[in-house]
Amino acid sequence: MWIKGGKLLNDDFQFITGDLQTNGEQIEAIGSCEKAKAIDASGCYVVPGFIDTHMHGAMGKTFIDFDADTFETIAGFEAKNGTTSLVPALSAAKEEKLISSIQYLRSCAENTKKNCAAVYGIHLEGPYFSLKYKGAHLPENIRNPDVQEFERLLNAAGRYLKIITMAPELPGADSVIQKACEAGVCVSAGHTDAVFEQVKHALSLGLKQGTHLFNAMRPLSHREPGTAGALLSDETVKCELICDFVHIHPEVVKLVYKIKGRHKINLITDSEIAAGMPDGDYCVNGRVLSVRDKKTFTEDGSLAGGYSCLIDCVKNLVSVGIPLEDACMMASKNPAETAGIYHKTGSLTPGKLADILILNDKLAIKHVILRGTLIF
Repeated sequence: MWIKGGKLLNDDFQFITGDLQTNGEQIEAIGSCEKAKAIDASGCYVVPGFIDTHMHGAMGKTFIDFDADTFETIAGFEAKNGTTSLVPALSAAKEEKLISSIQYLRSCAENTKKNCAAVYGIHLEGPYFSLKYKGAHLPENIRNPDVQEFERLLNAAGRYLKIITMAPELPGADSVIQKACEAGVCVSAGHTDAVFEQVKHALSLGLKQGTHLFNAMRPLSHREPGTAGALLSDETVKCELICDFVHIHPEVVKLVYKIKGRHKINLITDSEIAAGMPDGDYCVNGRVLSVRDKKTFTEDGSLAGGYSCLIDCVKNLVSVGIPLEDACMMASKNPAETAGIYHKTGSLTPGKLADILILNDKLAIKHVILRGTLIF
């Protein structure tokens, strides 16, 4: 298959004029196509498929409350909307339930379905949280870090555990951070009341990321920089951003971009059960979430996860003046690096999987190519 005449996002995440050839599931070459039969991308942008390393569900389904149709429903919806790779997040839950959901996600990762986004790993969002910043997570599912429990969760996940979000200030956190880092798991600070010095200590142990920056964490203050200040001030740390302009104001997004640059931001959706669904009430993990005007709330009116797809987040960034190539890097290369899959996907590089989006001049999705197959 050839894609002809588009503006291609190259390895350096700069747009170039050129054609792209796929062969089977992989990108074969970037060059010049003389064939008459090709996908016409004239006037369009050709970019890598997006990668969401923090999403919980969509279309009335979640991975923590899985059933027989969960994977195909969620992953099919994501693929059609331009997200070709997933590292689903599991909310805080009792150990038995977490292990069951981990085993389910392992089976999803090992049995990729046609026309579905691939699952490349697991993001444990919890259960080691500060009750003060529990967000939408039920308090009865939150507990202090327990390295023995974490080892059991790690054993259940095997090589598929990619990220754990936790509060680094809690008793027992140091042991879990060290164990996770030894296993190659990205430790991300979130749902935390950590002061600046506590985050700095966690960074010295191997903390690498901040979970949905500014949301469910100790805020930045001019007298105590807090969790957010520590994450922003360390140039080695990546930060997740929910760029739906509901969880974070556009001007704050621009400020974070100025501080962290295009290499240290991972776009995420934190999408929940109601993504892609109409307004209404939805039950997930033992509580009711209400969706009103594409916003998701708990019973007490707190924000509870996202509603958007990554393509919406990319459009939002471009709308406030962030270059498309930078927005695409935040939605592809950066999360691929965090998940340890950049050798497979995340850029338009010969030899990598042909996960490709063709966007028109309005950034609407014209075509989705998933592992070399045109699905939309």
